[in-house]
Amino acid sequence: MGKIDITLRDIIQEIPPKFVQLLTGKNAKKLLDTSLPQVKERRADFLVELEDGSIFHLELQTQNDKNMPFRMLEYFVLLSSKYPNRKIKQMVLYVGEKPLKMKDRIETENLSFSYKLMDIREISCEELFKSDSLTDKILAVLCDVRNPEKYFRELLTELYKLPERERRDYLKKLLNLLTIRSKLVEEFKLEVEKMPITFDRETIENHPFFKDGKQEGLKEGLEKAVLRLHKKLKMDAKEIAEVLEIPLDFVETVINKHKNRG
Repeated sequence: MGKIDITLRDIIQEIPPKFVQLLTGKNAKKLLDTSLPQVKERRADFLVELEDGSIFHLELQTQNDKNMPFRMLEYFVLLSSKYPNRKIKQMVLYVGEKPLKMKDRIETENLSFSYKLMDIREISCEELFKSDSLTDKILAVLCDVRNPEKYFRELLTELYKLPERERRDYLKKLLNLLTIRSKLVEEFKLEVEKMPITFDRETIENHPFFKDGKQEGLKEGLEKAVLRLHKKLKMDAKEIAEVLEIPLDFVETVINKHKNRG
C-alpha cells in the first residue's frame, strides 16, 4: 500500500463528519471494524454505520483500476454476510490526478451489480472547510480548491494553534496528500513562508516533498530564522529550538555551519 493510501485511511479513521455527510446525505453514527472474514483477509478502506442503520463502505482510489467493479462485488458479498438484513451502501471515491475512467457496474446475463463512483473534485472544498473537524479541512485539499491562497492560509493558521506533536502529524498528512495535488505545491510554499510554521528535521531530510527541490526554500528560510535569533537576539541553540519548536540538533548544525564559514 502506498503512502497516499495509508495517509487517507489514517485520516478518515477519525470519521470526518462533513465528508461523510456530503458523500451519503447522512451523519456517521460509529466507526466499524474494517476487516472482513475470508480465507484471504480483506480490509475495507472505510466502513461506518450511518444514522439510518445502513452500512456505508468507501474505497479510496488514487489510480484507475479496471478490476474495481469485481473488487467492490467481492466486498459487497462479504459485507452482506457480516451484516445480514442491513442495507449496504458502497462508493468508490477517486482522488487521483488523471481523468476518472473506471466503471461503476457489472452487467452480465446473470448478474447486475453497481455502486456509486465519484471524483472527489465533485465535492465542494468550501463545504468541507466549514467543518469544525481538521480531518475534513485537510481532505479538502484533494477537492477542487478554487482559492488555494485563502485555503492554505486559514488551514495553516488553525494548525499553528495545535500542540507541536499534533501539528506536525497533521502537516505530514497534508504533505503526503500534496504529492498527488502537485499544482497546489507552490501556493502552499508561499503561505508557509509567511507563517511561523516549521517542519522537523526528519521530515525535511526524508520526505519526498522536500527532496525534489520544490520546498528547498522552506529549509533555507528556517536556517535564516535560526541565524537571525542567534546573531541579533544573542539566543543560544536551546532557546532557539524552544522558540521555533524545532530539533535542537538542527539548530546546532546551522549555527556551527555559520561559524565555520566565518
